[in-house]
Amino acid sequence: MLAGAGGTAGAGAGAPAAGAAAGAPAAGGGGASGGAGGGAGTAGASGGTGGASGATFPPVPVGDLAKNGPFAAMTVMSTGPGGTYTIYRPAELAPGGAKNPIVGWMSGGGSTPSMYTLLPHLASHGFVVVASNTAPSVGSEAKLGMEIIAGIDWVLAENAKADSAYHDKLDATKIASMGYSMGALATTMIGGDPRLTTTIHISGGNMVTDRIKMLHAPAAFLCGASGVDIAGGGCATDFEAATVPVFYGVFNGGDHLAIRTQPHADRIRSVVTGWLRWQLMGDASLAPMFVGDQCTVCKDSNWTVKQKNLM
Repeated sequence: MLAGAGGTAGAGAGAPAAGAAAGAPAAGGGGASGGAGGGAGTAGASGGTGGASGATFPPVPVGDLAKNGPFAAMTVMSTGPGGTYTIYRPAELAPGGAKNPIVGWMSGGGSTPSMYTLLPHLASHGFVVVASNTAPSVGSEAKLGMEIIAGIDWVLAENAKADSAYHDKLDATKIASMGYSMGALATTMIGGDPRLTTTIHISGGNMVTDRIKMLHAPAAFLCGASGVDIAGGGCATDFEAATVPVFYGVFNGGDHLAIRTQPHADRIRSVVTGWLRWQLMGDASLAPMFVGDQCTVCKDSNWTVKQKNLM
């Protein structure tokens, strides 16, 4: 459901998504379970993400975005810097020459990556997710942000190593940072990194609103409503203060633990998957999911949406 206006259109608070117009490439498609699908952006080409060979990832129907993708997913434990990370990745990398985008992840306070079914789900859609095993504590967002960066640096170095399983399999030009709660705050802290194509902030409203101005790339804010999700009020002020293109989706009725509880977890999974396919895989067919007052998520009663500068 579309609610107010911000930049180009809007309503509500806290949903993930971004667009080609806001700086996303072109790629496959997807859908949402109990959520919405579609796309937004100015640029992009449907068909999937392309590697140097021009290969693309297969499209996914909009209604299937919350379902597992076409690739078998695997989990690599005790890897990354100091063996303190977990990687969720497709078993087959660079299928048909299509290089896999990279997603850096940070969990919420007191939790670890294994508690988030979203991460292996993204691997099944072709993303390589690099997640620190740290269980965050309050007030450590700057340190946590550097852990996200360390994981991204590590996997990029592996991509350049001739003897690595990741050698020349990853798309070093398509990188996202994403987190939940404290992890979302950590993502804000590194939002100025020029390598980031997009950021996703789930239930992570900043206590220091000016920090949101660190973002330089299209962002998706996905939160519960103020008074229901403890981060809801901060998400709303972050949206107002942001200077980059933003899709702000409020998952109606969901509290701060919505990312891990049904039916909200599936709805969030659908929106996140659609946003990343649009932003990192260049799937222009998903732009209508996020852009305009008739966007797919806008018309879904499970969401209240606001947009800023999305085209």
